[in-house]
Amino acid sequence: MFKGLGNLGNIASMVGSLQKLPDKLAELNERMKSETVCESSDCGQVKIVMTGTGQVQSIDVAPSLTGDALEQAILQATNAAGTSAKKLYAEAIRELAADLELNLPGIDSMLTSLTGGQ
Repeated sequence: MFKGLGNLGNIASMVGSLQKLPDKLAELNERMKSETVCESSDCGQVKIVMTGTGQVQSIDVAPSLTGDALEQAILQATNAAGTSAKKLYAEAIRELAADLELNLPGIDSMLTSLTGGQ
Protein backbone atom coordinates (compact mmCIF):
# COMPACT_ATOMS: atom_id res chain seq x y z
CA MET A 1 0.00 0.00 0.00
CA PHE A 2 2.86 2.44 0.81
CA LYS A 3 5.36 1.24 -1.81
CA GLY A 4 5.18 4.47 -3.79
CA LEU A 5 6.04 6.54 -0.73
CA GLY A 6 9.67 5.42 -0.44
CA ASN A 7 11.03 5.95 3.07
CA LEU A 8 7.83 7.55 4.35
CA GLY A 9 6.83 4.16 5.73
CA ASN A 10 9.76 4.47 8.16
CA ILE A 11 8.77 7.87 9.49
CA ALA A 12 7.32 6.55 12.75
CA SER A 13 10.55 4.69 13.50
CA MET A 14 12.63 7.73 12.59
CA VAL A 15 10.53 10.04 14.77
CA GLY A 16 10.96 7.65 17.69
CA SER A 17 14.72 7.69 17.19
CA LEU A 18 14.80 11.47 16.91
CA GLN A 19 12.89 11.77 20.19
CA LYS A 20 15.69 9.81 21.90
CA LEU A 21 18.37 12.00 20.35
CA PRO A 22 18.58 14.80 23.00
CA ASP A 23 19.08 12.31 25.84
CA LYS A 24 21.55 10.26 23.84
CA LEU A 25 23.53 13.40 22.93
CA ALA A 26 23.65 14.41 26.60
CA GLU A 27 24.99 10.95 27.47
CA LEU A 28 27.54 11.21 24.68
CA ASN A 29 28.71 14.62 25.92
CA GLU A 30 29.20 13.25 29.42
CA ARG A 31 31.15 10.29 28.06
CA MET A 32 33.35 12.56 25.92
CA LYS A 33 34.23 14.57 29.06
CA SER A 34 35.92 11.49 30.48
CA GLU A 35 37.49 10.07 27.31
CA THR A 36 40.90 11.47 26.47
CA VAL A 37 43.42 11.72 23.67
CA CYS A 38 47.14 12.30 24.07
CA GLU A 39 49.28 13.96 21.42
CA SER A 40 52.86 15.18 21.23
CA SER A 41 54.67 17.94 19.41
CA ASP A 42 56.78 17.05 16.37
CA CYS A 43 59.89 17.12 18.57
CA GLY A 44 58.20 14.88 21.15
CA GLN A 45 59.09 17.20 24.02
CA VAL A 46 55.56 18.45 24.71
CA LYS A 47 52.62 16.13 25.40
CA ILE A 48 49.02 17.25 25.74
CA VAL A 49 46.15 15.22 27.20
CA MET A 50 42.73 16.52 26.14
CA THR A 51 39.17 15.31 26.69
CA GLY A 52 36.85 14.44 23.84
CA THR A 53 35.15 17.78 24.46
CA GLY A 54 38.38 19.71 23.95
CA GLN A 55 39.36 20.48 27.53
CA VAL A 56 43.11 20.28 28.18
CA GLN A 57 43.74 17.94 31.13
CA SER A 58 47.50 18.07 31.30
CA ILE A 59 50.61 19.41 29.60
CA ASP A 60 53.98 17.73 29.96
CA VAL A 61 56.93 19.86 28.84
CA ALA A 62 60.57 18.80 28.71
CA PRO A 63 62.52 21.15 31.02
CA SER A 64 65.15 21.81 28.36
CA LEU A 65 62.62 23.37 25.97
CA THR A 66 62.51 27.20 26.07
CA GLY A 67 61.67 30.27 24.03
CA ASP A 68 60.30 29.98 20.51
CA ALA A 69 60.89 26.23 20.43
CA LEU A 70 58.70 25.83 23.52
CA GLU A 71 55.95 27.98 22.05
CA GLN A 72 56.01 26.09 18.74
CA ALA A 73 55.98 22.70 20.46
CA ILE A 74 52.99 23.67 22.62
CA LEU A 75 51.09 24.88 19.56
CA GLN A 76 51.84 21.68 17.64
CA ALA A 77 50.84 19.37 20.48
CA THR A 78 47.69 21.35 21.29
CA ASN A 79 46.58 21.45 17.66
CA ALA A 80 47.25 17.72 17.25
CA ALA A 81 45.28 16.93 20.42
CA GLY A 82 42.41 19.15 19.26
CA THR A 83 42.26 17.32 15.94
CA SER A 84 42.27 13.94 17.69
CA ALA A 85 39.53 15.07 20.09
CA LYS A 86 37.35 16.21 17.17
CA LYS A 87 37.86 12.87 15.43
CA LEU A 88 36.98 10.99 18.62
CA TYR A 89 33.79 13.03 19.00
CA ALA A 90 32.86 12.63 15.33
CA GLU A 91 33.26 8.86 15.55
CA ALA A 92 31.03 8.82 18.63
CA ILE A 93 28.38 10.80 16.70
CA ARG A 94 28.60 8.33 13.79
CA GLU A 95 28.12 5.43 16.21
CA LEU A 96 25.18 7.18 17.88
CA ALA A 97 23.47 7.77 14.52
CA ALA A 98 24.01 4.11 13.59
CA ASP A 99 22.73 2.87 16.98
CA LEU A 100 19.59 4.97 16.58
CA GLU A 101 19.31 3.78 12.97
CA LEU A 102 19.22 7.37 11.76
CA ASN A 103 19.96 7.41 8.07
CA LEU A 104 21.10 11.01 7.84
CA PRO A 105 22.27 11.79 4.32
CA GLY A 106 25.58 13.62 4.31
CA ILE A 107 26.46 13.04 7.98
CA ASP A 108 29.78 11.42 7.12
CA SER A 109 30.91 14.27 4.88
CA MET A 110 29.68 16.86 7.40
CA LEU A 111 31.59 15.25 10.27
CA THR A 112 34.67 14.83 8.10
CA SER A 113 34.63 18.51 7.17
CA LEU A 114 34.13 19.53 10.81
CA THR A 115 37.18 17.52 11.87
CA GLY A 116 39.34 18.92 9.10
CA GLY A 117 39.57 15.55 7.34
CA GLN A 118 39.52 14.86 3.67
